[in-house]
Amino acid sequence: MAEFHVFKNPEELSQAAARLFIDCAREAIDLRGRFIVALSGGSTPKRLFQILSEDRHRQAMPWDRTIIFWGDERAVAPSHEWSNYKLAQDHLLAHVPVHEKNIFRIQGERGAKIAAEDMLQNMLSIFDDQGVPRFDLALQGMGTDGHTASLFPGTNALASTDWVVPVIDPPANPKVDRVTITLPVLNAARLSLFLVAGQGKRHIISEIRNDPTAPTRYPAASVTAEKTVWYVSEDAFNSTSARIAH
Repeated sequence: MAEFHVFKNPEELSQAAARLFIDCAREAIDLRGRFIVALSGGSTPKRLFQILSEDRHRQAMPWDRTIIFWGDERAVAPSHEWSNYKLAQDHLLAHVPVHEKNIFRIQGERGAKIAAEDMLQNMLSIFDDQGVPRFDLALQGMGTDGHTASLFPGTNALASTDWVVPVIDPPANPKVDRVTITLPVLNAARLSLFLVAGQGKRHIISEIRNDPTAPTRYPAASVTAEKTVWYVSEDAFNSTSARIAH
């Protein structure tokens, strides 16, 4: 069952997410010798990336044994304003000592189909033949339609058993092809961490928490990783009696 933690504002949410990110990395390295994370795009992770790049957190993170993927990407160049890679590069990766060979960006500029094939090969090179890849942490957001990664309501990608697929002509803004990892991979993650803020998502959060049929409408509700945790700002959480996390 998913855990929900409510924070007064996006800043407190992001600070808590940074602590969990580092704790997850340290545990993964203690147990398996490396930390493999799938980053997300969107507006909410930006502040998390900035916090992780600050001196106190940068020094606490084992960047030399961190391997970075993305959960999804748009079919644009890495310098494009729509690029999820650019968001992470500008606000995190350019400021921390992560090895370039451990950064596996999705090459969206090659087109969604080729980029998906390349991403699959990169995943195989890291996860070998261990079955469905198991990210130590899959960082996720949720759109106002309930999508996560580039898994949109009513699209074929939701039923795919491939690890990574192109998403052509998605029902999304901006209207550009995408590449996404799929539900089997998201559900194999050791920890799936959703970061959600904003009143526009309140009704979906309420349905995910209270309506067992929510997964039929909202792809984000279909994520059932080994541990699924939602960090939600107070304005996105439809409950005046909720305990606010610190």
